[in-house]
This record gives sequence, C-alpha cells and structure tokens, in this order.
Amino acid sequence: MSGRFRRSVVTCSIALALLTIAQLGIALVPVPGARAESADFHMITGEPSSLDPNIVTDFSIFTTVQLFDPLYRINPDGTEQWLGATGYDVSSDGLVWTFHLNPNSKWSDGQLITADDWAFSWLRLLDPTLGGGVAYFLSAIEGANDYNAGTITDPSQVGIRAVDPQTFEVTMAQPSPQFRAVAALPYLTAVPKHVIDNAGDQWTEAGTMVSSGPYRLESWEHDQQIVLVRNEYYGGTAPAIERAVLTLTSGDLCTAQAQAYEADEVDFVTCAPSQDIARMREEYVDEFSLQALSATLWVQFDNRNPIFFDVRVRKAMSLTVDRQAMVDALTDGTSFPAPVFVPEGIVGNNPADAVSGTLDDAKQLMADAGYADGKGFPEFTITTTAARGRKEIAELLQQMWKETLGLNVKVEVLEENAYRTWLNDRKTEPYDMAVSGWYTDYEDPNNWYKEVFVDDYRNMHFTNQEFLDLVGSGAYELDAAKREQTFLQANAILEREVPAIPLYYVTDIQLRKPWVKNLGHTPVLGLYFIGEASLDPH
Repeated sequence: MSGRFRRSVVTCSIALALLTIAQLGIALVPVPGARAESADFHMITGEPSSLDPNIVTDFSIFTTVQLFDPLYRINPDGTEQWLGATGYDVSSDGLVWTFHLNPNSKWSDGQLITADDWAFSWLRLLDPTLGGGVAYFLSAIEGANDYNAGTITDPSQVGIRAVDPQTFEVTMAQPSPQFRAVAALPYLTAVPKHVIDNAGDQWTEAGTMVSSGPYRLESWEHDQQIVLVRNEYYGGTAPAIERAVLTLTSGDLCTAQAQAYEADEVDFVTCAPSQDIARMREEYVDEFSLQALSATLWVQFDNRNPIFFDVRVRKAMSLTVDRQAMVDALTDGTSFPAPVFVPEGIVGNNPADAVSGTLDDAKQLMADAGYADGKGFPEFTITTTAARGRKEIAELLQQMWKETLGLNVKVEVLEENAYRTWLNDRKTEPYDMAVSGWYTDYEDPNNWYKEVFVDDYRNMHFTNQEFLDLVGSGAYELDAAKREQTFLQANAILEREVPAIPLYYVTDIQLRKPWVKNLGHTPVLGLYFIGEASLDPH
C-alpha cells in the first residue's frame, strides 16, 4: 500500500521491545559488574522455563544450546557442522537413516555418549508422560505418533534403535526429505539417562546436571544468575571463553540489556527497545548489527467464524494493512514488510502470490460482500499479549481498519502466559482474531505448510482440500524439482485464501562489544554459540 497511514501511525504513542523470541518473559534485576578486568563473558537473559533441551520451546533454547550438542548443525551455507555425529547414511528408499556417532563425545562427567543415550532421549521426547511440546518433530518416524498418543506402549515398535554403541538408526514411516533438517534441531539432543534415572525432574539443577556441549552448568540461582563453565570432557574444540555469566531478568529484556550494555556491564545484547534503536544504531555504529531471521508475524482469523467466511472480507482487510507504516512505527524500520507468509529461503516462497489491490479495491470487496463502509459488519475482537509489542500491532490494525473500512474492532490484551494458554485452548474454543506468527524451526517447507497450516499449530482452522492434498504429497516427495513445484502450487492457494494476514518479517538487533569476536547468528531460530566466540582485550 501507499503511505496513506504513515503519518498518523508513526505518531502513535508506542513503547515496545523488538519482536524476538529472546524477549519472552522478562524484570529488571541487578546486572553484573563491568568486565573490563574479567575474562568472563557477560550477558542478560530471561529465567529459563527449563534447561531440559527435550522440553523447552521458548527463549530457554538460547541457554540449552550452550550446554547440549545435537547430532550436527546445518550452517547457513547448507553444509553440516558435525557435533554428536560424524556422518549419516540414508537408504535408497529414503526410509532408514543411520547416524555414525562421534567417538570422542562424552558427558561432562566423563562418561561416553552412546547410541543408547540417543535412543533413550528420542523415545523419552515421544513419551506422552513427558509432556514435551516438540514431539511432533519426530512424527515422520515409524510408530512415533502412536507412541506419543499412547496407543502403543512398546518402544520397540518405534523406529528408533541403537544398532551398536556408535550407530544410531532411525526408520521412517514414509520417505522424509525434511529429516536432514529436523535431525539438527536443538530440541533433539541426547540427554543423560544415567543422571535422569537417579535425579528425575531435578536432573537439570546445578550439581546434578551433566551436559554434552562445550559448557557445563556450574550454578543456577533461580531468577538471579546462571554460570556456565568450560566442559573439560567436551568432544569437540574447547571453547576459548572459559566462563559465561548469564544474569537473569524477568521484566523487559531489551531495556535491561540496553542499560547494561551502555554501562559496559555486558558484552552482548540480543535486542534493543524500539525507542532506542535509532540512537543506538548511530552511537554504536561498529557494534550494532541487524541479523536476518526466518520468521513472520501475522494476525490470524478463526476460519471457523462465520463473520470471516467470505474471502472478500479477508482480502479487503489484508489490502488495508499498511505494512511499511507498521514496520516504521514498531521497529524503527529494522524489520521488513511481509507480502506473503512464508519467508525467503523456504521452498514455496513466492512474493508474486501476494494479495494485491488498492484501497478502492478493498472498499469494493467489502461492498460486494454486503458491508459497504463497514455497515452491518459485526464488531469483533483481536486478542493478543502485551509482550513483544503485539499489543501495539493490534492497536494499529484497529486504527487502520476503522479508518479505511469502517470496521469496529476491540483489542483484548492478555498477560504472556495467559495468552499462550488462551491460544492453545482455541483448538476447540471459538475466537475472532489473534496476533501470532512463526519462527522457522528448520529450513524446509514442511515446517511451514504442514506444521503451521495443515497440522494447525496456531489454531487457525484453515481447511482447503486441494491445499491439504498438495502439502501431503510434497511432504514425502524425494524429487527436489517436483517437491518445489508442489509447494509453489500450495503457496498460491494459501495466499489466495487469506487464512491470516502476514504483517512483517522479523529481524534480530544485536550489539557486540569490540572485544567480542566470532559470536555468530543463525537465521533459523536466531541462535548464537558462546563456545565459538572469543574475547580479545586489544
């Protein structure tokens, strides 16, 4: 759209933190002393919901990835970085994946990590009594869904087994080209059976936990501080930074990080308050960076709700969202308008599929649907959380739709944990609209088209048989060219039907002190790895 809302929107009173998963749950507590005379790495994060990598689905992964290694990571250039494994083989039919484990991998107590540990961990993740939120990543494995649902209880019926101490084998129910990316996920790491058997749910506490990554847990003072120290038994390259001190905060992470950074009390921050972005970008020009993320924010319909059945209404509402104005107002222009749901880099992405038209077209669509100038259209509610700027997103949408289409919109704001519970309950409970989004877990179309829209992870309740059939066939297609064409067709249907309205692609803002070297960033999940960085005092 043109900038017809730009002036009124930009002058709205807003104060929010940049939208990143690192901002979830957060209140200012004292920060550590300046590190000028210290070799320690200092930063601020939120109190983890858990340090169990098989359970966490929130910002806690930024801590667990320092402690636990997956089989491998996939680098931005598409190559593997071998960690818990040294390689894998795939059978010609695409069903059997055989992982050859790193013979040097040890737990931080010195015990060897074996295929039995990996088999135990993945079966544990599928166990319905664990209550983990990421079991669906393993759903392509033979018997996994039935085991997770409790319809089978014998783990030997699941396609996960230790062939020998150094060989871990996984058998799929169907060919699964996405599994290469799935197996690298930070949630799917091995966990120590010998510790969990003894300590139960308390195995992640300091003094009990053992880990597989470059660091081990030295201390965890809940709501105060976590200290990580070098794992002397690590099977990979020893980290240059011996000790990382993570101050925990439970309010606004971006504000806490920015204040500490400007006082030289931390080495690295993962976001900045929106009102400070322009100033900090100017004052810290050599330390400020925008990091690409594979993530989209949107506002979604309950597609079971009769008031949104008419696609003309949904298209009109999409056409009257000024995405550039929203980006300018809420992120100081550091994020990017999203013409389509699926971000660049995911097979199927095609900006040409975006809903297009003018304000007059939008008004005509509403008139054709029987709601000229909004007359007769019922008042509806956008439900959102106050956290991460999503309240402000809802308020801007409220303003835009009132001014352009004459729609009356209410905004309901819930506390973050209450909002998560509310959205989860929408599996069965009706609603109008909600502010939501998706951060790519692994760079494959299955993670978007299947898990978001077919499996309905966000409870949009979008149904279209042609779309379902295309995604179902594309999920198991081993021919890369055919698979791409299938998901391109699915993408065109998704954008045409407007089950939600894409708003913008999220970007991470980071600042690093000049002495911090080689601390990277991944576009998928926005991860960083302290064990690969160093502190250069010069």
